[in-house]
Amino acid sequence: MKKNNFFSLNLPDKVFGIDKSLLMLFLPPLGLILLFFISLNLILMPKIEESRKVKNEISGVVANTKKIKEQNKYLMSINQEELKRDAEYLDNAVLKDKKSYLLVEIIRGVADDFGYQIESFSLTPGELKGEDSIKISSSGNTIKMPVNLTMIGPKGKTLELISALEKTLPILFIDKFENRNSGDLSELNLVISSYYINDKSGVETENITLDDLILSKEESDLITGISSFNKIENSQTGTGSSEFKQYNRENPFSL
Repeated sequence: MKKNNFFSLNLPDKVFGIDKSLLMLFLPPLGLILLFFISLNLILMPKIEESRKVKNEISGVVANTKKIKEQNKYLMSINQEELKRDAEYLDNAVLKDKKSYLLVEIIRGVADDFGYQIESFSLTPGELKGEDSIKISSSGNTIKMPVNLTMIGPKGKTLELISALEKTLPILFIDKFENRNSGDLSELNLVISSYYINDKSGVETENITLDDLILSKEESDLITGISSFNKIENSQTGTGSSEFKQYNRENPFSL
């Protein structure tokens, strides 16, 4: 009976000038090396890569846990009442809704305190968009909302009114100011604007660092500044049902 040999091949006596018997000595090691590389690519390398990913994930969790602990430690060191108060100031610094009538109601709330009445108002002409057909001047999620107003009231209260408008929350910007006097009355033609910020912009909290939580000097000065502003309470806020009321009062500035 002829003996079977896995490595026995029907080869000539010499292959590429190398004796057949010498070549047969190298075949088993070469087979083992080939088998090793196949196992390395199919089994060992995926396991090594999987272990590396797990190690990286564990390192990420440890680093994130450390970051959260540092942030939590810093937040707990801050006076919570002061933090809440500052957050409310910042929240009230912009309009709650993207509605032009809301801006007019806020201005009227200030004007009433100084005996001024809004005779008329109109939207700034130009490209009109949005629910109230307001002119939108936007930068990202920040929207500037201007209105034109005509107000009449006591001449002696004009400067106090302007000062109050500039110290009101939400923050108001007087883009244009014209004044005309008649006796003890003053007619003001103003363009006043404020800002609305879309809350849907979203903040990726996982990317917030400890440095992001610590207020800079400029940010602290901003909060200190607006903390002296007056918030105008508006019973119609957010209802969308506010209407402008025209007062039946003779305009002394009309021709």
